[in-house]
Amino acid sequence: MSGQRKLKIAFIHPDLGIGGAERLVLDIAVALKSSGHRVRFLTNHYDPSHAFDELKTGEFPVEVYGDWLPRSICGRFQAFCAYIRMIYLSIMYLLFYKHEHKPDVYFTDLIPVANAFLRLFNEKVVYYCHHPDLLASAPGGSLKKLYRMPINWLEMFTTGLAGVILVNSQYTASVFRATFPTLTNDIQILYPTIADSYQKTVSRLKKPKPIESLVPEIKKPGKKIVFLSINRYHPAKKLEFAVLALDKLRQLISKEDWDVTYLILAGGYDPQSGVNAITYLDLVNLTKDKKLEGKVVFLKSPNDNLKAELLNSCTCLVYTPVNEHFGIVPLEAMMVSKPVIAVNSGGPRETVNHGVTGYLCEPTPDSMAEFMARIVDGNSEEMGIKGKSWLEEQFSYDQFKSSLFKVLDKLCSGPSSKKD
Repeated sequence: MSGQRKLKIAFIHPDLGIGGAERLVLDIAVALKSSGHRVRFLTNHYDPSHAFDELKTGEFPVEVYGDWLPRSICGRFQAFCAYIRMIYLSIMYLLFYKHEHKPDVYFTDLIPVANAFLRLFNEKVVYYCHHPDLLASAPGGSLKKLYRMPINWLEMFTTGLAGVILVNSQYTASVFRATFPTLTNDIQILYPTIADSYQKTVSRLKKPKPIESLVPEIKKPGKKIVFLSINRYHPAKKLEFAVLALDKLRQLISKEDWDVTYLILAGGYDPQSGVNAITYLDLVNLTKDKKLEGKVVFLKSPNDNLKAELLNSCTCLVYTPVNEHFGIVPLEAMMVSKPVIAVNSGGPRETVNHGVTGYLCEPTPDSMAEFMARIVDGNSEEMGIKGKSWLEEQFSYDQFKSSLFKVLDKLCSGPSSKKD
């Protein structure tokens, strides 16, 4: 887009926390700004103490609308409240504040209801579907199905109103088509990439540090075998697989190797999230039940620098989610030449080259432990080197930017996203 005019672009996102969806939209924003485009974020909630560094430093303007509206009603109706909050944001911005900024393009994600209001104002819209939201709703009885019916229909209908629909993997594309079979929109894949801030952090890293200098809970000096998990403390991330696999691993390796083997669970943790707190406590109790105290270390919301240092100093990343939509952490591990063990489903099937850059295991502790034992046997360094080459060939930042700009070129050179 270097030959075109610089655009004003607004991102509409419900909560600017530190999850994978937030990381992706922020990476898109950084790529756009690096090419001279003006970017701002419109959101229902923003807490600077629980946000990525690019937002903390004020690199992008952030405007909050509707944070006073409830997130739930007596602990229920979260989806309904999320839609009401997003409707409020859309109406308030388009009616009273849009004239100040006059965005050329809007990026929406997670809650597509904003697309309906943007269409009424004849705006150009890119909708990024990380995964159909209706699939995240837990099953329920007849009343739950009745409650979800209009919300699910609204998600499908308003998703289809976008001028461009992007997804994060071939896996998500297949799920999208199966979930919304009546939508005929052309969908395009924009693979996430490693954040520019993380790349800069990695460029400043020197040789791997002793793990005990990063994690004081590990006191034993000398060589160690360290398996690292980086993911939110949430039931969907299946972090218990890593703990249970470590328990199985002790039966598969020598006592000498077991004595120097550790598991670090470095998870995103929001103090306001009851789900995070319960998941964390369950994992601590599971560690005690399996008598793995001293072998498993828990870290809450490590900053970007510590995360990069941990990846640089660990032996192998273990990635536990099942049917993860994409998963950026395996790519972050490859950037510092670390092998990856991931569950053989979802996005990791596209990012982990089995037997070359790591292993794809079945969603069982026994299977994960089997491949952890192979790493202990000593082929991690060669896999890590191949993983870095694989990353550069398939998922580079330049490829990400090129794909993104092609999408915007096509959208901005064509007619408005509004349909007659």
